[in-house]
Amino acid sequence: MLRSILGKEELFEKIVYVIRKVLGDDVVGIVLFGSSVYMGMGRDIDLLVVIRRDIDVKEKLRLELEIARELRNDISRDRIFDVHVMSLKDFEQNLAPGSFLMGLALGYRVLLDKAGIEDRILDFLQKIASERYVLHNEYGTWNLSHFAYTTAKLGLKRKRRELEKPSYRNRYEYPGT
Repeated sequence: MLRSILGKEELFEKIVYVIRKVLGDDVVGIVLFGSSVYMGMGRDIDLLVVIRRDIDVKEKLRLELEIARELRNDISRDRIFDVHVMSLKDFEQNLAPGSFLMGLALGYRVLLDKAGIEDRILDFLQKIASERYVLHNEYGTWNLSHFAYTTAKLGLKRKRRELEKPSYRNRYEYPGT
């Protein structure tokens, strides 16, 4: 079990390294979400990449394809990387009921945060938890309000623990940082 946990941590560090290699200082947040978080490793790895500047749809698609290609080349050709790139402004606008970011209620993991990404997610989850939202899909019916409450509680607990432990330098740190 420990070996698989260490393998995931190394994978996450490599993901951050590759995305920072492609985007440089533009990237302000990387969030892992989807089945990779709430079901263990799924068939794909869903990533939300938040950048500081606004982009149009054409550039968004180009960046998503470039990042996915680099992740496959540098990490694993056997994995599917489902990359969603958005500006910080678009990220904030999508932290609303009905957007695809409602899925964060099922679980997420922040891999990089240079703009208070996790704080914004936790605020959003607390809002979702205070109302009634239910998702129906091919996997069943999900009470997103309940999951949002639990996920927010775990996220706040994790943040407190991280503040208490000493920091360490990421061994896959992007050169020049």
